[in-house]
Amino acid sequence: MTNPEEILQNRRHRKLVWLVGILIFILECAAGYYYNVYVGYYHTDGISRVANAFYVLYSRDPHLGAIGFVWNPLPSMVDLLFLLLYPWIPAMATKGIAGLLMCAIFASLTAAFVTKAFLRRGLPGWVAVVFPLLFSLNPMIFIFGFNGMSDAPFMFFLIVSIVTFLNWLDGKRLGDLALSSFALALSFWCRYEAVPLGGGLILAGLIGVMLVQRTHHPPHESRLKYLWSKAEGVLSILATPLFYSIFLWLLLNAIIMGNPFNFLNGNYTNLAQIEGHLEDGSIYGSLVGNPLLALLYAFKKVAVFSVPFMSILILKVLNHRLFQWDTLILILLFISIPMLQVVMLLKGSTLAWLRYFIYVLPVTLAWLPYELSKIKRQWHIAIPFLALVLNFGILSYAVTQPSIAPDENTFLQNSFGRHSAVYEEWRNKEEIARYLDKYYSQNVILTDSFSAYYIILQSKYPKRFFITSDYDFAKAISHPTDYGVEYFLIPKPGSPSILSAINDAYPNLYEHGAEWAELVKDFGLDWRLYKITNSTRGGF
Repeated sequence: MTNPEEILQNRRHRKLVWLVGILIFILECAAGYYYNVYVGYYHTDGISRVANAFYVLYSRDPHLGAIGFVWNPLPSMVDLLFLLLYPWIPAMATKGIAGLLMCAIFASLTAAFVTKAFLRRGLPGWVAVVFPLLFSLNPMIFIFGFNGMSDAPFMFFLIVSIVTFLNWLDGKRLGDLALSSFALALSFWCRYEAVPLGGGLILAGLIGVMLVQRTHHPPHESRLKYLWSKAEGVLSILATPLFYSIFLWLLLNAIIMGNPFNFLNGNYTNLAQIEGHLEDGSIYGSLVGNPLLALLYAFKKVAVFSVPFMSILILKVLNHRLFQWDTLILILLFISIPMLQVVMLLKGSTLAWLRYFIYVLPVTLAWLPYELSKIKRQWHIAIPFLALVLNFGILSYAVTQPSIAPDENTFLQNSFGRHSAVYEEWRNKEEIARYLDKYYSQNVILTDSFSAYYIILQSKYPKRFFITSDYDFAKAISHPTDYGVEYFLIPKPGSPSILSAINDAYPNLYEHGAEWAELVKDFGLDWRLYKITNSTRGGF
């Protein structure tokens, strides 16, 4: 029978897990409501993920493929569930509440899961509460809990995969290994960084079987042969879901987009957007093809998040564990994702924002329950505690500096009555949506949703827009009258982050017009509305 004290302890542990999770969820929702509803500021990537989900349900051609084949679809799939409420709660789309709730849920799950991981390892209750809170309330991490982006779900699955892997490393339970493998696969459906993480975890599994776990081999079989056969089984469990996910994504891109690598080299990928940032003299241009400079650049970024990692190495030294094989596993997991950024810097396919290197922090947090369960003296807990506090201070400073954390700093720029240029862009697009609703609610307007997504979300008549995900979009650009298109809505060309298939087809249309198109509205806000005239057919 279960000991009554053990029952009470389990109840207390469950309460702690729930309290931490609920607290983070409430705080994330409050912050998200402040920015999304009260301020009206959104992260571009976050609100556009909501738009991708929105097209699945409320575009002219509603279909699941409208979710897009550049970004990994799981965050938008979760957004989709909340967008079912759009007819009754329009703010789910117009204010990006769907993305806010998606992120808040995963942020709270992360905090709750880590709390449980500390408790499962027999660590004190205050550690199980304070350590996850120092992570979740860290300003850079906290922002990801409400901004609608993919980082919150990715961090959750990353932490689950590492914690359960380490549980398997100690306990040899295949259930933990299977859970780790599925969490890793789900992380791929959030972000592509799951691929290098998976590579690190697969190598970690090999090291775990061959060098860490102590097993007795059958007397009739050599130790090396036995360990290798066991490694094959472990790797098949660990790697199969991830490999299947990658294959399925390639297959879907091939079938639907006609290019299995559309997510890498398509018209709307990151590579297409950053070409303008790689001109001669730019910091990114100087890193292309220069391994030493790329490594140094990545090292500086990683160093911002590395204090907790250093605390683990100190713990290993104090407990005479530095030269054990699990240290190699820790290092492999820690460097796996940053090395992807190094490769992409060399190829000129990333801008390497600070947030792309933040994943070393959840890797470190996921390792802490495992490491703290092996310390010899209780005061050693103070070392990672102080490291997390120091890291909290470092990142609090970083978000105040646009030169260090430009993405995250924009939230501060739009706090307490202050507004940035990006904020004004959102307001301008809302004005465009209101104007189109007032005067062109029944007209078919063709626009590239890559640039016009926020206008579409703000409109009361989203189905009148002929957009990128519609089946005949490419044909409608060439022959608009054949597809009932009456107007083109186009952005001002020039910015590398503003892509428009219409501008690509007609590069002079925005500035000079055309004999088949009549300018009916210059919004004075880098957008123009052209009416397709009767002479259209002669112009194509």
